Amino acid sequence: MNPGRARLGALLVLTANLAIVGSLFGVEYSAYNGSIEGTFIALARLMNKYPGQWQWWPFWNGGLPFETTYLPLQQWVVAGFSLATGLSAARSFHVVTAAVYACGALSVYWMALEFSRRSFASLIAALAYSCISVSALLVPAIAADSGGAWNLRRLQILVYYGEAPHTLALALLPVAMICFSRASSSGAAKWKLLAGLLTAGVFLSNAFGITTLAAALVCWTIAHGKRGRPAGLAAAAIVILVCAWISPWLSPAMIRAIRANSAITGGDYRYTAASWIALAAFLVLFLLVAWLTRNLRPYLRFFLLFAYVPTALVAAWTAWNIAIVPQPHRYQLEMDLALPPAIVFAGAVLLDRAGARVRVAVTAGVIALLGAQTIHSVVYARHLIRAADPARLGGYKVARWLDRNRPGQPGFIAGSAGFLYNMFTDNPQITGGHNQHTVNTFLPIVDYTIYRDANAGDRAAEYSVFWLKAFGAHFISVPGPASDDYYKPFVHPRKFEGVLPLVWREGDDAIYEVPARSASPAHVIPRSAMVSRRPIHGLDTAPAEAFVAALDDPRYAAATFEWKSLSEAEIRTTLDRGQAIAVQMTYEQGWQAWANGRKQPVHGDGIGQMVVEPDCNGPCQVSLRYTGGAEHLITRGLSLGAMLIAGVYGWRGKAGQEARVT
Repeated sequence: MNPGRARLGALLVLTANLAIVGSLFGVEYSAYNGSIEGTFIALARLMNKYPGQWQWWPFWNGGLPFETTYLPLQQWVVAGFSLATGLSAARSFHVVTAAVYACGALSVYWMALEFSRRSFASLIAALAYSCISVSALLVPAIAADSGGAWNLRRLQILVYYGEAPHTLALALLPVAMICFSRASSSGAAKWKLLAGLLTAGVFLSNAFGITTLAAALVCWTIAHGKRGRPAGLAAAAIVILVCAWISPWLSPAMIRAIRANSAITGGDYRYTAASWIALAAFLVLFLLVAWLTRNLRPYLRFFLLFAYVPTALVAAWTAWNIAIVPQPHRYQLEMDLALPPAIVFAGAVLLDRAGARVRVAVTAGVIALLGAQTIHSVVYARHLIRAADPARLGGYKVARWLDRNRPGQPGFIAGSAGFLYNMFTDNPQITGGHNQHTVNTFLPIVDYTIYRDANAGDRAAEYSVFWLKAFGAHFISVPGPASDDYYKPFVHPRKFEGVLPLVWREGDDAIYEVPARSASPAHVIPRSAMVSRRPIHGLDTAPAEAFVAALDDPRYAAATFEWKSLSEAEIRTTLDRGQAIAVQMTYEQGWQAWANGRKQPVHGDGIGQMVVEPDCNGPCQVSLRYTGGAEHLITRGLSLGAMLIAGVYGWRGKAGQEARVT
């Protein structure tokens, strides 16, 4: 392998991708208000504003542990870049994501070259990945959503839908595979440690990246046959150690949330009999591909096996609407990464057997196609990547008005405005963030009830207001049919007219106030009014009726609530025997409470909110603190243990290498 030729190939790949994505470096706020990128920008902005206070996140879903907001690597990088450069979180996000996008194809080129040692075929594979979306060519629905089969889907998914962490995971994944390969061939400790570091990077970027890297390692082990088994066992050990190391962030709370929500977020992906049949067929076909390719060179066998996995997942969903994994359509990015090397190297092997004229003709045709497609992708990107003045967006106007007029008060921010909201304000949301990470699993039921009004009849507004009051929303934003909101989620957006006071309207965006006795999220209630069971559905209000009635009952003392930090708060009130304090905030293991200096019981109620039962009769000062509890202690212990093991292993490996040299 000629190093000069390899460097030239890398330069060509990087240049092509910078030409495609270059204008994204200059964007601060995107024109696409349906993108989820607002949540990632909000995370980076608020992390910089509250440095080190990364225990509890009070801004989304009535509060949740910080580690469940999203896997953190993308946000760490953006926040660090913003802090170092002084650029806004929004501008930093687009600079970082543009750089990651450009380097993604470079990592594919490096992996292809490392595995195959074929520089020209590796260059063609990387350029194909750079300018062609195979998923759009193969799946009509993807082509239609992309605006054409020849449009660059992975760029659209980044720019239009905001899939930055997914893009980061797939940029790191090929480099992780290189490190695993070198660790296997050399046995050197440094490559095993680097493989662990890159695995951690993938795992801390995106859940789809976790699944894809695991699949890639299985494919790589099988592709190398008997020689791959020891390396596969070593890779499994590295992955286990990495999971222990990053467990404070890929935490039990995060895993519980994903397990509870992933099968019903963005669609119904719950397993049926058809799913089990499809899974069995998927595994049988995988084994068949492994058998049919058994005599191929390991690198080609790996690329073919790896390409099969996401292609089969997406095909089962798009062709038969069967989900083998949650959200299978989102593995189209993995299709676009895995298929170009598989197709190019399989074609190269066939072309090796052809005559010189055929090779020249095919090569010239491929180069012409890639050149034309690169030009098309550059033009497409120029039209796709668009900045916007946020002041023109309805979501921005909602955030700014509430920031000025209802500072600190939680509300229900509907539709795409919820993604944008915390880019511009620190006000908390009852919703917000990412549904698959919601800790309080009753909140998606509340969302559905408020948006869809299913079976509610003429009581639709009544049910909605009931749950808004139960969860402490002091207002609700409602995009109407003519709003610029991307989602427009309300089936009946006018249902609050004449029911709730209208406090703001511009165009077809409105904010309604939810009357409440107190702006505080803390309320004195009789213990008999606590929600003792989880409602069956959103129309089952009976378990919470006494609780909601108590919120506005003047017989009970008012309670003040003050945040001392993002994970500490103080409540002051007066209690009688038989009373408790309901806090309209999500309860999670790790909350602790003290009243007048003594530790007190704190637990969740039937709708997932916090209840403190202090032993007070008269004035009561309650201190709340989120520590993460035993889970935080255990995961931090596991992380420290993993670092010690890796440190000792690296030191012994270095010492052994020095001994061999001397």
